[in-house]
Amino acid sequence: MSKLYLKVEDFNGKTILKDSFFTSPVKVAKPFYKSNYTEIMIMSASAGMLENDFYDIQIDLDNNTNLKFLGQSYTKIFKSQKNGAYQRVKISLKDNSKLIYFPSPVIPFEDSIFRNDTEIYLTGKSRLIFCDILSCGRVAMNEKFKFKSYRSRVSIYVDGKLIFLDNQRLVPSEINLDNIGYFEHFTHTGFMFLYGFNFEDIPNFKGIEIGITKAFEGNCIRIFANSSDDIMNFANKIIENINV
Repeated sequence: MSKLYLKVEDFNGKTILKDSFFTSPVKVAKPFYKSNYTEIMIMSASAGMLENDFYDIQIDLDNNTNLKFLGQSYTKIFKSQKNGAYQRVKISLKDNSKLIYFPSPVIPFEDSIFRNDTEIYLTGKSRLIFCDILSCGRVAMNEKFKFKSYRSRVSIYVDGKLIFLDNQRLVPSEINLDNIGYFEHFTHTGFMFLYGFNFEDIPNFKGIEIGITKAFEGNCIRIFANSSDDIMNFANKIIENINV
């Protein structure tokens, strides 16, 4: 098991890394202090996630903190025999804290198995932008939808009440994921969840399809494209437009 723990707090109006702990192969880079937030990047000494790898990630934001959490490079999921790789993420935000959670896109290789569980706990006075991107596989290697299974569950709570749940279970051997209602001939998909932010301008990018859903609280944006860069550029434009 590889464990990562981060805690940030406010120090005279600046978000600082108060406490951190990590075990190989996961680590974090030195924080970058921007004008209105602090940026922390997760890195890995491994080329990707292997059979029986378990990443346990916990991030705590204290009152009045602004954090942007990024991934260094694509998360590659290698071939699995039985159990696959597993990642668990738990994030908590206190009052007047803001998080932009933008990890690397996930690329499941042929015959890979991956499961992810993410839980995020907000208060009514905190704000969140959550981004998640998935590739159908290594398209250039003719591995489109050749993974064994991909499962991802994202649960978001406000003051202890569940306000959003995204539960994906993709098993190419059971259904054609190229069909209507799934990837619809696109190779990449992603979604953003926004809580505590108002947005009106939706950027216009060629080659992508989007849909916006009003959740019980907050908004969800679904994106389909033929490259992760297109989705990342769209998401970054949304972030820029709402002036975070």
